Amino acid sequence: MMSTPLSCLCLLAAGSLATAALQTATAAVPAPQPSLAQALAQLQVPPDWFANTTTIWDTSKPWKDGRLEIRRLLALDDASVRQAVKLTWLYAQKGDIGDGHELPMYLFMSGHYAWAALEYPKYLAKVAGKGTTHAYLCYASCLANFGEHDQALEVLHNAMNDLPAPPWRIANTANIENHYGDLYAKRGDLVKAREHYAAAMRLYPTSNQPYGRHLLPRYVAKVKTKLDLLALQSLATTRLRDGAFTGKAMGYSDKKDLEVTVTIRSGKIADVKVQHEEKIELNATKIIPQRIVQKQSLQVDGVTGATVTCQGIVDGAFQALKQAGLQ
Repeated sequence: MMSTPLSCLCLLAAGSLATAALQTATAAVPAPQPSLAQALAQLQVPPDWFANTTTIWDTSKPWKDGRLEIRRLLALDDASVRQAVKLTWLYAQKGDIGDGHELPMYLFMSGHYAWAALEYPKYLAKVAGKGTTHAYLCYASCLANFGEHDQALEVLHNAMNDLPAPPWRIANTANIENHYGDLYAKRGDLVKAREHYAAAMRLYPTSNQPYGRHLLPRYVAKVKTKLDLLALQSLATTRLRDGAFTGKAMGYSDKKDLEVTVTIRSGKIADVKVQHEEKIELNATKIIPQRIVQKQSLQVDGVTGATVTCQGIVDGAFQALKQAGLQ
């Protein structure tokens, strides 16, 4: 990613603006998302489930070792994710957790958005002026998850006023512009969304970052797909050829692209399958395909904490659908 190595763990342009609840084609309509105020009022720290969550890892081992185990657990099932959260909290309580950024980040990545929204301001207050763009973007995503778009915009404004020094300034500015675009798109302000996406596309190629520059054209391409999708509200009136079509897109892993195969039957999306080497994807490779089939659209809610993977799946599906006749 663009800013610092820690950004490889969580989407830099953390534009996932919805819950991670699984929605299948036959699922009931989910309950309304509580407000942030409601979620914080109901929040218990630590949560009750800590008592029934057994951790095997020896927390007397240093954080540099513990964090690797936590990352491993975050890539597994729900029970393992709970272990990861509990271990992170235990390390935080004994004061052995590096500079502290991984406490809110792992809460965010594990879907504990209200808890993360409680912890991020504390961390950002400690590192103000140090250009921690990644933390600002994750915090903005937490807020947007609860529909707090005005607060999220304020956090992005703060990020713009607290950019890192060169050579990472340009890349992080582009990341923030990209996230502005996501937020305005979610609000329905497509004019501003296009403006910010265009700004990100202009900035990425000019970055003088010391490594990862070979990926910049691909980031531009991903933003270009977002612009294209703004005009594509539904596939209901699109005539698609029957068959199986495969598109490729960059996900979280820069070692291998996501391969997204879309099957069309009777002109409709019948199935979406993803081949990947993503590590921490929070079940996005199953949830996003189901949402695409359910809505017959690429305009689907993402999975907070796995936005890079979500966007990669949508991008790959878009490339596949173009082969099926999407104009």
